[in-house]
Amino acid sequence: MDSITIFKKALEYEKKIRDLYTSAIEIIDDERGKGIFKTLADEEQSHVDFLECSIETLKDQGSVSLKAFKTSIPETKDLLKNIESMKITIPEQMLGDVKRVLSTALKLEIETTEYYQEAFESAEGDIKKVLEKFIIIEQRHTDVVRFELDYASHNGFWLGFPEISMEVG
Repeated sequence: MDSITIFKKALEYEKKIRDLYTSAIEIIDDERGKGIFKTLADEEQSHVDFLECSIETLKDQGSVSLKAFKTSIPETKDLLKNIESMKITIPEQMLGDVKRVLSTALKLEIETTEYYQEAFESAEGDIKKVLEKFIIIEQRHTDVVRFELDYASHNGFWLGFPEISMEVG
């Protein structure tokens, strides 16, 4: 698959997840939830913008640069450091909508990450660096969504791992 085809397919994934986050802003009444979905929607829009610009650059110049590609989502290790400050109760009446949106978002983020991984493995040249960065960023998105879903679900898991109390009872 050539670079332009890879980016056009990536654009489909990014628009789909952006649209989900944008619609969630309208569905969720909780301000914290709105803030999370707004941040993620803005992040995905920046991916759409980067990909659209990169497609044109590839057509004109045959290569693409990572200089304009940034993320506002912190690394997972930084999220974990701030877990206690992030544990703010989501109102019970919001949990159904929040969990539904987060479950869908998790599925889409995983699919998107898998697409970038497959594209990375088959790509050659400069685009590999771009795809590698997308893999890292999409994994961060997956971690954020999983973190929020685990918290909202109260299912005994945290970022996909069981929460275990080491306290002696």
